Amino acid sequence: MKYASHHALLQADNLEEPSRQSRNGAVSDLDSSQRGTADDGGGLKRRNLLKVSTLLGGGSLAHQVALPASTPTQQPTQSGAPGAGTSQLTVRDVLAKARERLYPTCRVCAQCDGVACSGDSGGIAGIGSGMSFQNNFTALQRVRLLMRCVHDVARADPSTTILGHKISFPAVCAPMGPAGTRFGKGIPQAEWFDALVGGCVAAGTLGAVGDNLTYPIEDVKRNLAVIERYKGKALYNSKPIPNSTILQWLPQIEATGTAWLSIDVDSGPKSPAQLRELVQAFKIPVVAKGIMTLDDALKCVDAGVAGIAVSNHGGRRLDHTPGTADVLPAIASRLKGKVAILADGCVQSGVDVLKYLALGADVVMVGRHLLRAAYGGGPDGVALFLNRMRAEFQSAMVLTGVPTVSKIDRSIIST
Repeated sequence: MKYASHHALLQADNLEEPSRQSRNGAVSDLDSSQRGTADDGGGLKRRNLLKVSTLLGGGSLAHQVALPASTPTQQPTQSGAPGAGTSQLTVRDVLAKARERLYPTCRVCAQCDGVACSGDSGGIAGIGSGMSFQNNFTALQRVRLLMRCVHDVARADPSTTILGHKISFPAVCAPMGPAGTRFGKGIPQAEWFDALVGGCVAAGTLGAVGDNLTYPIEDVKRNLAVIERYKGKALYNSKPIPNSTILQWLPQIEATGTAWLSIDVDSGPKSPAQLRELVQAFKIPVVAKGIMTLDDALKCVDAGVAGIAVSNHGGRRLDHTPGTADVLPAIASRLKGKVAILADGCVQSGVDVLKYLALGADVVMVGRHLLRAAYGGGPDGVALFLNRMRAEFQSAMVLTGVPTVSKIDRSIIST
């Protein structure tokens, strides 16, 4: 089944049965197999077909079913993780569990494009009409790669370095705070951050720990302890609270060895002077997250930040913004090599990672898809998704003739 027809059916299904897709989440589609459904015309029941396709995640149904056991979509499950007692944890396992735990906040659609959840309030849907979320998806889909296969790049090196930290491939966890524990049936906060950071570290990259607006003392201590336990292999993200509050925690934040301090300016603005105050106070790098224009990026650089993150907060702050892939090239054309450039927005596969790097990013941040992995498989689920993404990225490098990350540029994009 082609994506267009699958997606149309998914849309129609959501519209036809609002009581079963209600925001109150009385019933999950995972339990709907006991009900009669309309025949799809080809001997398959439409809802069951959609259910299988959704549980399999991104990519075509046939491709997912045909994957051999040795591919990076499977890896051993650790004791105590979801799926323990079986020999391997699979993407199918993770997405099924994620849908069970996240529904109705997130339907865990096969293509996470912001359409099925458009109009939802709060949660992880796009704000308002949902167009900012959808624009992130469509902008990235419009980027097309040039396949080059006459070369001697037999194996590419996907590793890179960001702000002094070597990582297995150019993707890190997007900043996500305690609010991520309240979706669907929820997840304990300690389990949440352990899944994000532990899974990222297991995959050879950096996790993320975020605070919330009230900065409760016990929560902050517990969250910082996660970073310390993983020897600083995570970034620490601050919401737009007064600088005075952030600076009160400066000694404890720096003591964890955290990779960098991320400031969420897309959740609440910071003036250049306020950014400069933080840059001058902290010894660790400061990254301004939520940059969507070149003039904002230049102001951040003038304030002395070590990095900028091109992001519209997953489309969850302002309706009708461009997609991040639309605005990234103009920013990168002026600032590439002068400051670390991160980007996010609907990163689902290793090919998506390659696209963002070709547009000028140094590293991408992965949000919703690691959230689903954390809910569905804990640290093992997060590592599973990242390892698969790294394998896809490495394969895409070879097929575009790129031996190392430093060689990725716009020459691999079809214009």
